[in-house]
Amino acid sequence: MKNARINGTKLHKWIWVYLIVAFVVVSVGLLIFIAMESNRLRHFKTDLFVLCTESSICVADGPDGTVRVNNSNWGSIYSILEKTHGSITFDSPESSDTITFDFTCHDEKWILSVDKISDEKVRVHLTGENEYVVYIKNDGIFEQFVKASSIESFNENNKKMG
Repeated sequence: MKNARINGTKLHKWIWVYLIVAFVVVSVGLLIFIAMESNRLRHFKTDLFVLCTESSICVADGPDGTVRVNNSNWGSIYSILEKTHGSITFDSPESSDTITFDFTCHDEKWILSVDKISDEKVRVHLTGENEYVVYIKNDGIFEQFVKASSIESFNENNKKMG
């Protein structure tokens, strides 16, 4: 009987060791994921900043049709995204509306698609030399992109094309 109790106590101690090891492994994995995601978002914001400051042309497909975005409004596009907060999303939901910006920067074509998923969530998809998909809280962000892509934009009016 005494031997069974000793084995049970040893088993009890090993369970705690396994739980602690599992906790440490999960914690380290989570820290690595957070560091990788932070790096990805930093690259996304850097690429977007370069697009909004060094592009030779930006054309938007928005509520007024296709417009050439005035270069004084490009900084507004970046500042809209700079002040946003992320939204965790595990699937790829359908969008109800989309605004598209086509940038030409350093002889490369980049496409920034802003999809309204819901009143609470927006998907930003940037493709070009690199590709990023970022989900953000809406908080009126989509409406600001609509304004940036319309004829009557933020700083100066955009020019209707076609």
